[in-house]
Amino acid sequence: MNFLKITAVPIIHVTHINADPDSFAGVLWGKEVFGGCSFIDSPDIATRNLIDKIGFRERRCKSFTTAFFYDVDKLERMPCFPERVIVFDHHPKNEFLNLEDDRIRVFHKKRASLSMYLYDISSIAGIKLSDDVLISFATAIVTDTAFLRTARSEEMLYLSKFLKNWKMEEIFEVVLGGKIYWKEFLLDLNRIKFCKDVCYGDFSNENHFLFFVDSMMYALSCKVVVGRFKWGIWVYTKKSHIQETFKLLKEIELKGYKRKSGKIYGFKDIHVLLQNLCK
Repeated sequence: MNFLKITAVPIIHVTHINADPDSFAGVLWGKEVFGGCSFIDSPDIATRNLIDKIGFRERRCKSFTTAFFYDVDKLERMPCFPERVIVFDHHPKNEFLNLEDDRIRVFHKKRASLSMYLYDISSIAGIKLSDDVLISFATAIVTDTAFLRTARSEEMLYLSKFLKNWKMEEIFEVVLGGKIYWKEFLLDLNRIKFCKDVCYGDFSNENHFLFFVDSMMYALSCKVVVGRFKWGIWVYTKKSHIQETFKLLKEIELKGYKRKSGKIYGFKDIHVLLQNLCK
């Protein structure tokens, strides 16, 4: 664990663009282990709730030469690029591993959440983590496993280590608090339609779509949820049906449209998708 001997100053700990709880938890861990300052880029609602819950106050650097990035797998997710870069990541693929650049060092292990990898590092190094870091790790596990839908025994084991005396109810409040504008959400629900085991409709924002997925997808026996937004279409499917769903989507002519993690930017013809998904 040679990186624990890093003494370069000043150090800044940085989230990826549009910080989520896993990236923020990494920054919190880094500040506690190495010291230094921090930069939390445009945190999402769950991250803002977590920041408020633990009373985190960001400490900015006037200047820095070394930056630790957390939960970053691509250059495009970095809000800055300083003289020296150290990356901690857990994604299956990380493009930094293929870069031949002496300024970059990568610590990578494939896990469901970065929090699990950082916890392992701390355990090996004999570092006792604060309750604030652990509750942030617990929140990261919940969000990185799609509200525990994709969690396996390993993730649940780590979650039990992170929770300590906290209750899951408190984590749910952090993850879900403030995400729903109820009047708009009721309008969204009124627009939901069904085609076999596919739920689809127009959503006013992504938080409403994800809340529908988190709370109603299984109750309504939906294998796939298709949401249409101003920017395009989001196709969300159960893990057990991912290959089947995306095989059907490949049959549709989508050249020229940017696609990422089920999102199809600029494409809005939801009925073309349904012709394939509802076969």
